[in-house]
Amino acid sequence: MKENWKNYFCNVNDKLASIALNLGLNEEVPIESKPWLLWVWVYLQHPRADGLSDQIEFETISSIEDELSKRLASICQTVEAGRITTDGHREFYFYGSSARGFDTSVRSVMSNFKKYKFDFGTQHEPDWNQYRTVLYPSEESMERIKNMDVLEILMRRGDTLESVRDVHHWIYFKTNNDRKVFGEKVLPLGYTIEDESEDLTRECPYSLQITRDQSVTPAKIDEAVLELFRLAKQFGAEYDGWEAQVMVKS
Repeated sequence: MKENWKNYFCNVNDKLASIALNLGLNEEVPIESKPWLLWVWVYLQHPRADGLSDQIEFETISSIEDELSKRLASICQTVEAGRITTDGHREFYFYGSSARGFDTSVRSVMSNFKKYKFDFGTQHEPDWNQYRTVLYPSEESMERIKNMDVLEILMRRGDTLESVRDVHHWIYFKTNNDRKVFGEKVLPLGYTIEDESEDLTRECPYSLQITRDQSVTPAKIDEAVLELFRLAKQFGAEYDGWEAQVMVKS
């Protein structure tokens, strides 16, 4: 099965949470041959003040995950769907063909990590509700994930992200009037209109390209993108991403 792991932050039960999930599974969900949700919660020994995991436990928690994944794949024919770290514990979620042997397998793996407390359970969940409604990112969290994908490309090319540069955004509208009004609203935010075009094959055929000078640190680009994304939603428009030139200090 295709793997495409992504991470993002959000709030779960009013607590900061770090969620990692295999987005590659989304094209196949729900997988009829794996109708059982199997979960294991491991309680951190040294959580950070915000409830997330500390680097000091990284290797051990990674080893627990690796051993659980291998054992459950063998016994229950599972695929790992995702994990949530929040409030001092990490939750591992798997979907399997069967729950038979799950309890024994979990206890066997965790016997190698005797200092760690844990909980576990199973649920027949053929609709993959946990994956679709809990692990899967909201629309805004998905935009943050897309932002990080672009930032990782820039950083691999030596960009520190701090330098101010032109950042180009694309938005698509259902009507020309919506595009016009949107353009008027973003001018006071420091944007200039760079291009307008039409593609009548699209559901939202009227495109707008806008540009603003700014740095592209994660906080700055998330702030800019989410502001435009939310404004576009008010017009029933599609925010379609951004790009920027690589800036490498000599």
